[in-house]
Amino acid sequence: MNLSMGTHRTRGLRAAILAGLVGFGAAACSDDDVTDPPTQDDKVLTVDADGRWAFVRLGETASEVTVSDRNSSTAWDIAFNATRVMLNGGAAGPGEVRGYCICQNANATDAQVQGMTPENQLAAFEAVTAASIPTDDAAWETDVLDPAIAGWYSYDFQTHTVTADPSQVWRIRGAGQNPEYAKFHVTDISDATQAGGRVTIEFAVQPAAGEPLGAAQTVVLDGRSGPVYFDFATGQVSDASNWDIVLDGFEIRINGGVSGDGNAAALHSLDEAFEDIDDPSDAPSAQFRADAYGGVFVEHPWYRYNLDGFHTIFPTFDVYLIDTGDRVYKVQITGYYSVTGDARTISFRYEPLS
Repeated sequence: MNLSMGTHRTRGLRAAILAGLVGFGAAACSDDDVTDPPTQDDKVLTVDADGRWAFVRLGETASEVTVSDRNSSTAWDIAFNATRVMLNGGAAGPGEVRGYCICQNANATDAQVQGMTPENQLAAFEAVTAASIPTDDAAWETDVLDPAIAGWYSYDFQTHTVTADPSQVWRIRGAGQNPEYAKFHVTDISDATQAGGRVTIEFAVQPAAGEPLGAAQTVVLDGRSGPVYFDFATGQVSDASNWDIVLDGFEIRINGGVSGDGNAAALHSLDEAFEDIDDPSDAPSAQFRADAYGGVFVEHPWYRYNLDGFHTIFPTFDVYLIDTGDRVYKVQITGYYSVTGDARTISFRYEPLS
């Protein structure tokens, strides 16, 4: 359908929705207080980012802080949750923190990344000085919504038409404690306006992990007049108290992470057609992700995945600059695993530059 958007870009369309998202999710912690001093080793901090956001305030000595409401708190600068990294600025928080990637390893081969260690990448970290700080404000990036479900439509800037992309398929884990699983994709968009359109999704539900997959069904979600909530377990349009995904204009959000307090998550099935997925639950749970906010760490990921065939996370050891407004820090993520092999244990080097 024709969608008159002038020169607006897809990212700009998302940004228009983000204003209503800033207050949508909150961290489930208690106070804006500094916790017990973490273990420090020559400007290295390690945080537990398993199942929760670990909020960190940078400084001469960085420290993990407890935040009751990240939307109003300026007590934190950077936060970690599994592989996701969030800065306190833009849509993610009121701190006006922004980031820039030196990205000295952007062109490294997978084999080179596999050979990188905190020891052999220390020199690259030390080589970054205050002279590396960009003077052009446009070089810095602030956080925007990074939805787990994205790329389900395409926009033609010549004809101003928006079209569904059925080749983009997702596995879904439901929002409940004993979740159902599903596969789904968007098959059609009709009656589109700048506010949204009538979006047809095809889906099939698996009542629980490993159980037989139900028959494919279709439903039309009309996103032209506000958010439309959908529950895969019932196959029905729902409300804000019981939902897995919500269509809001041309954004699909999931009930997990920063967009909701459920446990829902999605996995983009890049190499699988909708018809070929017989068991949506058979992928590793670590591959499912919820909505998050992200900027420089989304545009320039700090890790590569599954280079060894064992679903391992390999840091790229790229150096990032974090501007908190008062100072600029350099940060290099050096690990995802604890000394005993526990995942989601994030270690990073940091040092103030200015």
